[in-house]
Amino acid sequence: MPGRAISLEAPYRRSAEIYDRVYAWKDYRAEARRVRQLVRRYGPPDARRLLDVACGTGEHLRYLGRWYEVTGLDSNPHMLAIARRKVPGARFVRATMQTYRFAEEFDAITCLFSAIGYVRSRADLDRTLRNFARHLAPGGVLLVEPWLAPSNYRVGAVHLQNYGTAESPIARMNTSERRGDRSLMDMHYLALDRGRIRHWVERHELVLFTDSTMRDAFLRAGLRVRRVRSRFASERGLYVGVRPSARPRVSARAFRRSATRRRRSRPSGP
Repeated sequence: MPGRAISLEAPYRRSAEIYDRVYAWKDYRAEARRVRQLVRRYGPPDARRLLDVACGTGEHLRYLGRWYEVTGLDSNPHMLAIARRKVPGARFVRATMQTYRFAEEFDAITCLFSAIGYVRSRADLDRTLRNFARHLAPGGVLLVEPWLAPSNYRVGAVHLQNYGTAESPIARMNTSERRGDRSLMDMHYLALDRGRIRHWVERHELVLFTDSTMRDAFLRAGLRVRRVRSRFASERGLYVGVRPSARPRVSARAFRRSATRRRRSRPSGP
């Protein structure tokens, strides 16, 4: 008898309800402290407003809300429903990172846990970072935790993790495939729910950007950029983008090109 075809779920549609149990190992408190440290170092001294893009279930905001007026943004309504219950004092908005619009600017914007990898292309990365920069106050700071670079992604690697408790176990397994510049992972979940085993598969496609591609996108968005250690469980680091305090916002690369054109156009004689 042939096996039944398995339908693929959108990322975090069904797993939203178990997301916090799957990632219970993450030290969100320590990561929030690291975010605050970097905002204080690179951002405005009186930073007050913070936007967390792809905020998920709001775990970072539980701690960041102690120091900032926080707003969470996510495109997944299931995740946002959990975040709203968990952090009732925060504002949450459903939108995509490429197209959201706010009337106000933020002193700090975060996009953590490799959510930036879900953009669709280099052009989409440019669109996203320009949108981030558009919402930064002068002197504001953007923190982006990247997905893996192409050289660090291992095709064919198998990952199996077990989570939850003996009474409510969860297993997740996937292989790592690649299609062009995209990493492709079909994540199989097994979860015990009221005595019944549920199985579903979520397809995750994340673009593999090189370090130079990421840096260039920050510069094209008009942001100064550097890469620092995240001190999170991940070794992917963090990109720190800073919007210059003075207007207009001109990227360093554009400034260099403009300066070169000015030098070439000067007359050679006295």
